[in-house]
Amino acid sequence: MLRLTRVLFAVAFGLLMAAGLGFTSTATAAPKLSDADDAAIKNAIASCKAEAKAKKIRFPASRAFLRDCVTETIRNSPTKR
Repeated sequence: MLRLTRVLFAVAFGLLMAAGLGFTSTATAAPKLSDADDAAIKNAIASCKAEAKAKKIRFPASRAFLRDCVTETIRNSPTKR
């Protein structure tokens, strides 16, 4: 009987935890980008992909290279917000 009680308690606790995850807020959603920002990011991604291909950087190192390249390109862009 004690074992059944423990199992039922564990299942109930698990369900409560899973239900709690469903009710968490999504208040940290990213803001909507302007069309100019969106175009700048797409251009930065395209140029960094071409650079990675020219340097013959292969997966998975290309993902890290692309992330860092796009970040630096956007940071160093002449148009500031």
